[in-house]
Amino acid sequence: MKLLTKYMIKNHSRLVFMTLAIGISIFILIDLIEKADIFMASKKPLIYALEYYFLKLPFIVSQTLPAVFLLASVIFLSIMVSSRESIALQAGGVSVYTITKNLIFIGIFWAGAQFLLSQLVMNVAEQKALTLWKYDIRERVFIENSLENLWFVDEEYLVNLGVVYESGHGEDLAAYKLSADSKTIEEIVRAERFEVEKGAWKLENAVRYIPEQYAEHFVQTAVLPINQTVRFYFISNQEDNPQTLSFFVLGEAIERLRNSGSNIENMLTVWHSKITYSVMIVVFAVLAVAIISYKENVYLAVILAVVTSFLSYVLSMLGVSLGQSGKLPPAFAAWFPCVLLFALGYLKIYLGFSKR
Repeated sequence: MKLLTKYMIKNHSRLVFMTLAIGISIFILIDLIEKADIFMASKKPLIYALEYYFLKLPFIVSQTLPAVFLLASVIFLSIMVSSRESIALQAGGVSVYTITKNLIFIGIFWAGAQFLLSQLVMNVAEQKALTLWKYDIRERVFIENSLENLWFVDEEYLVNLGVVYESGHGEDLAAYKLSADSKTIEEIVRAERFEVEKGAWKLENAVRYIPEQYAEHFVQTAVLPINQTVRFYFISNQEDNPQTLSFFVLGEAIERLRNSGSNIENMLTVWHSKITYSVMIVVFAVLAVAIISYKENVYLAVILAVVTSFLSYVLSMLGVSLGQSGKLPPAFAAWFPCVLLFALGYLKIYLGFSKR
């Protein structure tokens, strides 16, 4: 590893951690001011508040890391300019494109860290924090989500559920086993209650009807060979839910619902946006150099970084909104802000340094 690369990684990482610590402190302080009366009214021990904000840490870090990276990059480059390090590097034959390339590689590392944190840790911790907030601190009564009169096809079965709950149990199941040509019904299965398990559903108080034989068989318990997972229908039914799912779970849900013929434009846009949110860190590496090429003053550069971060967020949200509404293709809607900002940033670097 080159000396310049080591230097950039060491000093840039220090600034990222310092800026991140400040950002976390500000976020928790603002949130605590809003929730202080609720914590005090609940009369719960201090450990509940500490546990709540500990569980919120992955969310805070993953959501603020792109803006933190941009601010740290701008400050780092401003320090290099003010200390004349950039002039010394250029005199030694190191171009601004080499610095940009190194910063992009550092951005790729932080983008990967942000993606893994948000998709493998954040969702689990955020769900625990929400449960702690609702049922332990605010002491609300738990009401489970449910769907009524749900129909779906699973291989040779056409299934109707009278009511199904998100935890995977329900009542009034009717399953129609179709023939190979799907023209006749070979068997009808009805059950008062059912429990959803992967690969097979357990039925209670079930009755099997065989139309061709005019036969009817009652069984106390039975197993129905269905692979469907009902949680994906709760995802499709609730507009805000896809945002809370991890990239991997959401991808599985999209594939299952696509096969069942459901509308997946909303979820597909969110799926792409989970990638682009991390990729935006790499884009910010280019934009940081572009900002310094415009204003080398650290204070003005930081202000421009904040404005740039806000504008990128607005563009991303606008793209997601247009993709979810079907006005733009999901992939284009999610990726266009990244491509546009990267192109504009690289163009500004070229125009700002090509004549130097």
